[in-house]
Amino acid sequence: MAELVVEALLSSSFQMIFDRLASVDIRDYFGGNKLDKLVKELDIKLNSINHVLEEAEIKQYQSTSVKNWLDQLKHVLYEADQILDEIDTDAMLNDIKAESEPVTTNVLSFFPSLTKNPFEYRINELLENLELLATQTKRLGLEDGPCATGKEGLVSWKPSKGSSTTALVDESTIYVRDVRKQELIKLLLEGNDSGNKVPIISIVGLGGMGKTTLAKLLVYNDNKIKEHFQLPAWVYVSETFNDVGLTKAILESFKLSANGENLNLLQQQLRQELTGKKYLLVLDDIWNMNASCWEDLLLPFNHGSSGSKIIVTTRDKGVENVLHSKLFDLQQLDNNDCWRLFETHAFHGRNVCEHQKLESIGKKIVKKCGGLPLAVKSLGQLLRRKFSEPEWMKILETDMGRLSDEDNEVNPMLRLSYHNLPSNRKRCFAYCSLFPKGYDFDKGGLIKFWMAEGLLKCCGADKSEEELGDEIFSDLESISFFQKSWYYKYVMHDLVNDLAKSVSGEFCLQIQGSMVKGIPQRTRHIWCSLQLNCVDKLLELICEVKGPRSLILKLDKTMFIGSKVQRDMFSRLTCLRMLSFRGCGLSELVDEISNLKLLRYLDLSYTKIKSLPDTICMLYNLQTLLLQQCKLTELPSNFSKLINLRHIELSCFEVEDQNGCSVKELEKINHLHGEIVITGLGNVIDHVDAAKANLKDKKYLEELYMLFDGGRDEMNDSIVESTVSVLEALEPNSNLKKLTIQNYKGNHFPSWLMDCHLPNLVSLNLQSCGLCSDLPPLDQLPLLKKLYIRECPELKRIPPQHLPSLQKLEIYNCNKLEECLCLEGSPFLKEVSIRECPKLKASIPKSDSMIELHLEKCDWILVNGLSSRLTKFVLWENRYTEFSVEQNLLNCTMLQKLNLDLTGYVNCPSLDLNCNNSLGYLVIRGCQSSSLPFSLHLFTNLQHLSLHDCPQLESFGRGGLPSNLELLEIWKCPKLIGSREEWGLFQLNSLRDFRVDGEFENVESFPEENLLPPTLRSLSLVSCSKLRIMNNKGFLHLNSLNLLWIINCPSLESLPEEGLQLSSLSQLYIHECPIIREKYKKEGGERWHTIRHIPTVYIEESDVESDEIDPAPFMNCSFQNILGDTLVEANSDFEISSHILNPTGYYKFTTCDSFFQPESSSGKSVDRKNSSNVPFRSLETLRFDWMTKWEEGLFLEGFPLLNELSIRGCPNLKRALPQQPQHLPSLQSVGGINSKAS
Repeated sequence: MAELVVEALLSSSFQMIFDRLASVDIRDYFGGNKLDKLVKELDIKLNSINHVLEEAEIKQYQSTSVKNWLDQLKHVLYEADQILDEIDTDAMLNDIKAESEPVTTNVLSFFPSLTKNPFEYRINELLENLELLATQTKRLGLEDGPCATGKEGLVSWKPSKGSSTTALVDESTIYVRDVRKQELIKLLLEGNDSGNKVPIISIVGLGGMGKTTLAKLLVYNDNKIKEHFQLPAWVYVSETFNDVGLTKAILESFKLSANGENLNLLQQQLRQELTGKKYLLVLDDIWNMNASCWEDLLLPFNHGSSGSKIIVTTRDKGVENVLHSKLFDLQQLDNNDCWRLFETHAFHGRNVCEHQKLESIGKKIVKKCGGLPLAVKSLGQLLRRKFSEPEWMKILETDMGRLSDEDNEVNPMLRLSYHNLPSNRKRCFAYCSLFPKGYDFDKGGLIKFWMAEGLLKCCGADKSEEELGDEIFSDLESISFFQKSWYYKYVMHDLVNDLAKSVSGEFCLQIQGSMVKGIPQRTRHIWCSLQLNCVDKLLELICEVKGPRSLILKLDKTMFIGSKVQRDMFSRLTCLRMLSFRGCGLSELVDEISNLKLLRYLDLSYTKIKSLPDTICMLYNLQTLLLQQCKLTELPSNFSKLINLRHIELSCFEVEDQNGCSVKELEKINHLHGEIVITGLGNVIDHVDAAKANLKDKKYLEELYMLFDGGRDEMNDSIVESTVSVLEALEPNSNLKKLTIQNYKGNHFPSWLMDCHLPNLVSLNLQSCGLCSDLPPLDQLPLLKKLYIRECPELKRIPPQHLPSLQKLEIYNCNKLEECLCLEGSPFLKEVSIRECPKLKASIPKSDSMIELHLEKCDWILVNGLSSRLTKFVLWENRYTEFSVEQNLLNCTMLQKLNLDLTGYVNCPSLDLNCNNSLGYLVIRGCQSSSLPFSLHLFTNLQHLSLHDCPQLESFGRGGLPSNLELLEIWKCPKLIGSREEWGLFQLNSLRDFRVDGEFENVESFPEENLLPPTLRSLSLVSCSKLRIMNNKGFLHLNSLNLLWIINCPSLESLPEEGLQLSSLSQLYIHECPIIREKYKKEGGERWHTIRHIPTVYIEESDVESDEIDPAPFMNCSFQNILGDTLVEANSDFEISSHILNPTGYYKFTTCDSFFQPESSSGKSVDRKNSSNVPFRSLETLRFDWMTKWEEGLFLEGFPLLNELSIRGCPNLKRALPQQPQHLPSLQSVGGINSKAS
């Protein structure tokens, strides 16, 4: 067998059994002589089977008997592994007991041969089963020896050095279909000839043909398509068809909330949102061909704007008749295209002409792929790593017929790729059959699953299980069995998922939906994803199965798992190695968890558990314990007994008591991985307690967040000194990469931050450190890339220092800061943001690497040059701004966002932008010219235009407004507003949001008939003191209007009552309009009945100044309108309607326990537990911290400029990130996500 590099699936299991039997612990446990006899017998049985395994794996596809034989063998090997795990655990418990008890009580432990071993009978039974299987091999026609006929095609394997691709859409399978791609683009852009029904295009083809990839490439990567459609959306449908579930998924894909189970209401909402809009919806991978189901489901889509389209991808040509769609048949690739694709992946940059023999063999191999792109790509990637003539010949000579099953459900070329994997790779891949189709998984999580199942045991290897798992994962990714999905997520193609299921057979089971059927007794791994509350029935069925090893419960948090059910589970499912309650309705963990002696992986993340039972410390095999968003206030007293624990994720640890003793609990978890947020450090008054937290020895910890909240409100020298000592004692490990210190009440920073104690630190965030006047020298942090200094009111200087790796600097709200570090010493600086530092004098060097520059509300700014790579440039409300040389923004051809305040300039850069196709966001303030010095209509990608305080500006110039503008904001530009009927707004079908602030010139009535486009969703009128009448006729055609704001219009006498009968209008906000308030208030208002049908009505009067508008549900929060960058900092009493926020710029919410839960003053309940409709098209930075009651996330698909997102301490938040990454094209940083969000 030595010359055989590739083993059958079970070969590594055999070797693992031999290695474990030969271990010292088991030999001692049994006694050497007795074990030697057992091992010898087992060796004979296993070897007689091992020689025919490879032949059996090939023959199983044509012979049901062989397949049954293999399944029985797998079952026996599972039993063998079970016995050995129990023996290992029993031996370990004996050792622990021997260490803790007197010698006299453990005499029998030293004389195992004197007692009858409880496992001996089970091992003998195992030998009998193996003997029976061995005698059946000849009857089944399985040939003995290493050169069985199934051997052809099994070639040598070289481990991957890592994945070479990171693209979300792999275009390598598309360039060979360029002609067909152009045909599809033409279909999408052509007019509607289907009458009132939305045109549907069906991309039809066999699995693996590239249907999904082609659709993704068009929707998200083709500029013509992106410019043509307002609303792109993507929904993965798959085999499980549910009209309510699918409708909700479609709503969410359009960035809309989807609450409730009433199909009629959901469809009404969908129709309302799509009315008048040009959308492109992709329904990926549909299987259901019930015409009546689809007819009902698609009714809302007939109300969209002309030109809207729906794409469906399917394998069934019958879709043409079911959906009355235009068929786009995606045929197999011809030989030439197949060869081009194969050449790309197999030769990978090598010159084909230098390998003519391989070229000849390769072309013959390609012909056997049947024109299937996925098979060509997978095989090409496989042979890239086996780049030799003998290896390629083995593949060519493989009899593909022997790899095909009766139903042809799995492509034989994919089977060939699978059979050429080493056996440990095969076993890891087969385990992935647990995942449903379309399921996104992350690398680290899957590796921990493999570890729990024992698939990564490195017998004698010089690498850790984690390292081996990383290597295997990369290998499977390299042959396209795993493909990049989005961010850090991966997915398996449906055909690959089918392959995994065919390999694992009945040993892996998925339970989805509301149907719970019988479970095969051989099932070892179970995935449950249920929608209805049938937990008790389901778990009862699972408990009837004898040997489940993995149980993953994906239940709604309302599906409560009580103590009785847990006790039953834990007393019967004692074979479990992996158990996940992630996000389930679990408020406590019962003591009987200790029965799961073999458990290696336990996930309690996002449950309501606040403490762990002491009995959890009896799980001596536990390797991974996940407690993300579990607000633990204490840990079990014997936590250190978890001797095999190597991964623990505890995202939040609360120090509650005044004496600080609970911080000492952290002493016991040195295997803490990833990140931890320690809150309540203000309660710690003794540095000795802090030192016992032992952060210095937590070598796997990469991110540390220390929040000094809690403690006393009053401050004195003693408390300050105590706080300094506590932080000094909390010195982290030198491997730390990210550090945040917040609300620190000391007057200077610790020594370990100044010296060389954190050489690996990449990110440092100092926030609300109220008494520190000097920042420590940071030049001892050679790898520091990101530095954030926020809200440090006493900070006066950041000493000049050399930070060679610095890429991002952010300084915010440091009122006394006068001196900033010397940025010339940071040659790789990419992003600089300095805001709210009114005493700061700063010099910004010219850097070719600079891509973002944001300078706001500083005393004096000297800009020494602008990089041609600049994508964001903001200069706003600085006292003086000077440019060292004449600057011309014409050179900044990559600008995406530009905010210029032209007041306070010593010398102003030229505004000649010419035609900038990348610019999407433009804000100008203080322009004194009568017209803009550039032609706006040439800016084809401009979506947000805001003009402030331009009293002389009369027009937008020749050509008018750009065609894709979505938001137009005019503040205090009276002459420009006077020419509004010349703007051509009615034809601007992309416009969704129009805002006017300031006086109209001689205007008493607004808006004029047909002034505004029918696509408008939001209209805001602010500080229009002369406005008397809202014109009914100007509203009648606004069928998409959802939100109307009227603020500080004291002369306004009436609302456009007839125009407000629109079914789309759901929110009306009126503030500081005294006449309107009296007429339309709920209590006693004579016209209240005309607006009572609107779901949310807010009418309020207050004494605040108009420049500090604080409309309705705002409590104790600062609200500042900054250049279109809105900053909201809120405390724990903060209550807010998502639509009150100005949808631009930067937001941060902190500890908002009552977020989105107020009662409106109109007396109507306002559902603000979700913020799904926030129209923040220009949002760039968004942070949410410790909002415990927030349930539904921002559906962020509509935020094209969002580049930084952080969500921490939101345990009830279900979803924040979109299902498709293309909806967030600018996202660079995702932090926290400590919630149920995914």
